Amino acid sequence: MPGRRLPLLYFKSSAPFIMLSISMVIIFLVWPVKGLGLSTEEEFLFFIPEKNFEEFAIIYDHSVMRTEVKDVFTLDGGEILLLRTEYQSFGAGLPTEAFESFEKVDGRYINQGIHRRIPQIRMRTGRTTEHRLIYNEESEIYFDEFLEKGALIVIEEKTMTTLESLFY
Repeated sequence: MPGRRLPLLYFKSSAPFIMLSISMVIIFLVWPVKGLGLSTEEEFLFFIPEKNFEEFAIIYDHSVMRTEVKDVFTLDGGEILLLRTEYQSFGAGLPTEAFESFEKVDGRYINQGIHRRIPQIRMRTGRTTEHRLIYNEESEIYFDEFLEKGALIVIEEKTMTTLESLFY
């Protein structure tokens, strides 16, 4: 029926529900999300929400020893906390100091209990080191896939809104 109008009462009773729904969506979109941010000097590259991992690791092939090194971190109070280092041989640039516990497991040395706070990790990708970041034991980001050899990468705790995080 053309010209038929819905009763005014219908709009009055649904208005609070609509306003509440819109408010909830806005709050969700501006809610802060903490996570791990990866960037270069020029641009922001990745954001990994903290809810997606408990620990993350930077893995690389040692430039002298040519063996894999794994530094394991977590986010803690706005900083990065180095938890442990795992490596296969002793050599230049590898830790010699034992911390809380030091053991050899399956041919790898595990130096645990380091607990060193780092505001951010600033590193350059190597020519032969194949730097990568791993989180959730299965998700890996190979820096060589999107950065030139020798490029600076900055890894730090970052907070952004839920809406911003959807774009990274």
